[in-house]
Amino acid sequence: MNRWKLAVKVLIAGCIFILVAGGLAEANPSTSARYESVEELFRLMRFEENLAYSFAQIRPMLFEQFQQGIPEDLNPEQIKIMEKYIGKLMDLMEEEMGWAKIKDDFIQVYMSIYTEEEIQELIKFYQTPVGQKTVAQTPVLTQKTMEITQKYLMATLPKVQALAEEMQAEIEAASAM
Repeated sequence: MNRWKLAVKVLIAGCIFILVAGGLAEANPSTSARYESVEELFRLMRFEENLAYSFAQIRPMLFEQFQQGIPEDLNPEQIKIMEKYIGKLMDLMEEEMGWAKIKDDFIQVYMSIYTEEEIQELIKFYQTPVGQKTVAQTPVLTQKTMEITQKYLMATLPKVQALAEEMQAEIEAASAM
């Protein structure tokens, strides 16, 4: 009878081990087939390349914004120091928000939204000529849509400024009461 109890305990322990190990395999996202599918999708979508492209686009825009906002009382040495730190800031952003750091989080988001079947359908799409054209043109589309958005934003800014002034006037009038 003791042998049977021991056998049952070993069997139960084996089942628990299999369940826990199976759960751990799924909990370790980098080993699941679904994780690998999303990695393949991101490769086809050129996520890493597009992220690097975005940083390359942002850097000169940030420097341009900086140059437009330089206080007139800064000397050339102070401007050089500020430019150095703008560069350091961008380096830090690229390091802290680079693909190596954000990849797993992005994969988890896709895994939470798409089923394996849907991921496979997306992979099939991005393997087609139209899918690859979509990937290749995404930076151009993004740039053009940003230009359109900026155009409308710039046209709206005077109205926003007027609203801010109107609000300020009402606040000042209310504080005088």
